[in-house]
Amino acid sequence: MKKVKVEQFVSYNGHSVKTNKTVNLSFKARYSELVNTVKALQMLNNDVKVVAVVAKKEIPIGTFMLKNVSIDSDGESVIKFDSMTDAVELENITSLIGLEAEFKIIMSASVEDEDDGEEAENEEDTGSEDYDTSDEDWDDVEDDEDWGEEDE
Repeated sequence: MKKVKVEQFVSYNGHSVKTNKTVNLSFKARYSELVNTVKALQMLNNDVKVVAVVAKKEIPIGTFMLKNVSIDSDGESVIKFDSMTDAVELENITSLIGLEAEFKIIMSASVEDEDDGEEAENEEDTGSEDYDTSDEDWDDVEDDEDWGEEDE
């Protein structure tokens, strides 16, 4: 596992709290931040810690799952997060409402390292050693020219 950290300038795009205590949070990013948006995609299916930096002050937002990233034809992106109320700081999220200027968010997560995945693949049992492909097993099979063609 490796720690991934992505810093991105965004604007607040809304949040909602549902009766089942789920929290949805959305940010919007300009075209100039597209590279950072794509970097954030590696955080899919991982717990993502989100911290907002407003006026040089770090404001912890909470721990989320990256729900959706959409990019429009202008290169602007919308990043959506999901969480539960007990894993977020609702007061801090509501403090983002009404901010006119863009602010920085820091997203960090522990993701599986590519090297870890390759090692796991190399250790997997391919099963090829379980089959004997020697010619002895094929002695009773005749060579037929139309083998594999359907009978008419």
